[in-house]
Amino acid sequence: MTNRLTMKNAGWIFFVSYVTGIILSGWMRSNGSPHHDNLFLFLGYVAVGQIILNVLPAVIWCRYRHISLRTVFRLHKVSLKNILLSLVIYALSQIILLFFHQITEVVSVLLGASYKTSQYPVAESLFSLCILLLSIGIIPPICEELLFRGVLITGYARHGIWFSAVMSSFLFALFHDNPYRLIELFGAALVSSLLVIKSGSIIPGMIVHLITNSAYVVSSYLQSGDMLENISTPGGPGAAIIWITGAASIVAFMICWRLFTRFDPSEGMIEQKKNGSSPLRYFGWSLPIVLSIAVFIIKVN
Repeated sequence: MTNRLTMKNAGWIFFVSYVTGIILSGWMRSNGSPHHDNLFLFLGYVAVGQIILNVLPAVIWCRYRHISLRTVFRLHKVSLKNILLSLVIYALSQIILLFFHQITEVVSVLLGASYKTSQYPVAESLFSLCILLLSIGIIPPICEELLFRGVLITGYARHGIWFSAVMSSFLFALFHDNPYRLIELFGAALVSSLLVIKSGSIIPGMIVHLITNSAYVVSSYLQSGDMLENISTPGGPGAAIIWITGAASIVAFMICWRLFTRFDPSEGMIEQKKNGSSPLRYFGWSLPIVLSIAVFIIKVN
């Protein structure tokens, strides 16, 4: 009996979480999306989807196979230096993500489609703000980090830093079921994945995810509307804005790349892949990924 999580295990855990989440969302929407009208129902919906569907399958599997949850979820200590570096990289990466957002808008316009954000409730009072901070700003970041930057990075870690980072980020983007935001979500997830890998701990990933989601909730409340919709323009951004953001993104990327080399080593760090067998030699690990892509295509169409 193996005491480590394999790529195949990680893939099937994701597939189960993804498909059961779609079933839950479909069932809720079949009744007229009552979870968007009732914030307490929305909180319950989030708790079930995130805790039971996204985290519990991994816990059950790891307990059954006697695999360390601390290792799988990357619950390692992290130095203050690594946390501070993560926060700086996160802040700079927002420039790059804004550029991705603008490019997506332009492409959408050229294709004759209207850029669409994911639909979440917007707080209308301080009370509803507190409920949404819990149901959007706190629960999903913790649970999604445990699944994507914990289970998936650990499962794919055998094949090195970039393979595990790219695979977990791709599945994170797929998981959110919005074809308009695939590039943005992949970019954000890749930054978080590299922070977790370089720091050796899931804690920096959780921190930046908590900040991202909480900032979205608060900003939407202050603007009385979805934050992403408010920064989008019907005809897409102008060429001058894109050139400025693109140039700033190059500078931000170079600084981030430099900062990534400054992380302190940690017990949970993944080493770069050594010479060995290619993960593409085996089909079994990719089957749940292929099925997940098929489900995504069917759902969005």
